[in-house]
Amino acid sequence: MDNVIDLGRLWLIVRRNWTFMLALGVIAGGVAFGVSKFLIHPQYSSSAALLVNRKQDNAQAGVQYADQQADVQIINTYKDIITRPIILNTVVNDLTKPHKEQIQAAVPAQYTTDEFGEKVQTVPAQPAKYKLVAAKYDNTDLNSDSVAKMISISNQTNSQVFSVNVKSGDATMSKDIANTIAEVFKDKVASIMSVSNVSIVSKATTNSTPVAPNVKLITLAGLILGVFAGFAWGFIKEVTDRTVKDLEFLTNDLKLTNLGVIGYIGKIRDFKDVIAANEKKHANNETRTSRLGQRI
Repeated sequence: MDNVIDLGRLWLIVRRNWTFMLALGVIAGGVAFGVSKFLIHPQYSSSAALLVNRKQDNAQAGVQYADQQADVQIINTYKDIITRPIILNTVVNDLTKPHKEQIQAAVPAQYTTDEFGEKVQTVPAQPAKYKLVAAKYDNTDLNSDSVAKMISISNQTNSQVFSVNVKSGDATMSKDIANTIAEVFKDKVASIMSVSNVSIVSKATTNSTPVAPNVKLITLAGLILGVFAGFAWGFIKEVTDRTVKDLEFLTNDLKLTNLGVIGYIGKIRDFKDVIAANEKKHANNETRTSRLGQRI
């Protein structure tokens, strides 16, 4: 039998199985929604922006433009440096180990000259003040390899600004890692490349809206997949059906002679059942007639 499916048969498959397709789509969409909403851990993203720029005299316009283009080209190098252990190890140590943080810079002593031309100290020097900052995270949660997998760096074409994006399962952690990377890279790039042209444009903030998984998209994909699975089931059932669909298949393909067509006849009741039904109907009619005569 020819199993070629034309558009008419495809539409017939949809008409015959649309309830099953819709039900399967709703079930698959519900499963996809439940998995994406309650089983997949959400991911939160945060980013810090850094600017690569050199300060030049306004009169040197040509030199300034050349330096800007050089800064744009060197961003690719900066991207590679950020993901290296020399930066990430320091980031991990700052987040997982207690460390000192400067809260006040050192103040040099102040002097004045007396009438004899000698310097006299008027204000004594004050050393820098530090405070001990406790570790924010356990070192079992963060290491250089895990942090490297969280990082993605992006920048626009011909832009001197690039962003350090961090995506993790905790919104606060993403913010802290992004800001720490920006601070550590700004401090270390001067010694690594003997330049000081990196500044932080904007710090990362806590973004409580998850960026993954996309519940709506996953639910829609589950719905479409379920509907398609229902259609595929109906299609397979139609293709594998070997019953004769029309008379032309017998006469044209099998070369058989058409001897006639027998119409469909429903189930015939037993003769005794027919007589009993007629007798019961006749008795009911006589009963109605006698009741009508009594009323008259």
